[in-house]
Amino acid sequence: MATRLDLDRLAIDEIDARLAELFEKRFEVVRDIIDYKVENRLPILDSSREKQIIETNVSRIQDDDIRVYFRKLYADMLDLSREFQDDILREK
Repeated sequence: MATRLDLDRLAIDEIDARLAELFEKRFEVVRDIIDYKVENRLPILDSSREKQIIETNVSRIQDDDIRVYFRKLYADMLDLSREFQDDILREK
């Protein structure tokens, strides 16, 4: 018989699988964005856009206790996105 811990771990595994799928899809779009930026000679970093993305997504979090952690997650994801874009540019 599965314990509550076992069930919670299964739920986390399912969520993590969905997060991995969405992360990969997000970075596929990032590839398109870097192509556009290169074609139009735009900088990788758009600070105002990043702030907007963070604020928009943080506002979707209803639980005040985790909002600060979600903000950190998004900031880290945007850092990784810029790093990915830098790597793509170095290959071109």
